[in-house]
Amino acid sequence: MKREKNNRLTGFILLCVLSVFLTPYVSSCGKGGQATSVGLNVQLEVLNLSPNVHPVNLYMNFIKQSTTPYYYPNASGYFYLNDIDTPLQIRSASAATTNLLSISRPGFASNHKYTLFITGQYSTDSISGKSINTLTGVLTKDDTTATPNVGFGKIRFVNLAIPNTIFYITANRTATKSFNTTRFDSVSKYVQIPVGNYIFQISPASAPASVLSTTLGTTTIQDGRLYTLYCYGIVGRTDTSAFNAGMLINR
Repeated sequence: MKREKNNRLTGFILLCVLSVFLTPYVSSCGKGGQATSVGLNVQLEVLNLSPNVHPVNLYMNFIKQSTTPYYYPNASGYFYLNDIDTPLQIRSASAATTNLLSISRPGFASNHKYTLFITGQYSTDSISGKSINTLTGVLTKDDTTATPNVGFGKIRFVNLAIPNTIFYITANRTATKSFNTTRFDSVSKYVQIPVGNYIFQISPASAPASVLSTTLGTTTIQDGRLYTLYCYGIVGRTDTSAFNAGMLINR
């Protein structure tokens, strides 16, 4: 009888010990990639830079991820994804069934930051009534370049302006040659520049003296930081769709 009691007590203790060890594994398992954001540590930033697509939402694995829609031309700031199952979809906020853009293989890797730039246009043909969708998405991996040397930061350029135009870009009136061949919906490599205050000016490559107006003021490049300069809007327009530029801090 005493031996039977001891066996029961030993079995109970073993069950308690096993439950302690197995709990983390059970909690980390889920259906179809529904891992926690802490486990994935994937951060995404979304910029709706399409002049006429109107507010949109983000879907992953056909599940809505955004708590509020993304409006032109605001940056969302980085947020954690709680699902990285494909596809990645951008849908209209006013008509959730309207899928405007899809990326079947975004290739998200844990412990990294990404930015999704949405550009192009979405409209309806006035004669046929058919939708004309030229939307495209540029997905960048933001934090894999080597750390800048001491006393330097790094910056890259993303060309998202409509129509397809090659730009001439200067930093404090010095040409940034690696940016000046970046075509529409393309991303340059990061380049290293000394810390300091910079005024970036953008002109059509065909007319370098014709500086395009933007709301981009002075940019302070800090030691060890990564930045993305991007342009958007429609060259030649003067309304809310006008050409403009922005700056992101990636790290």
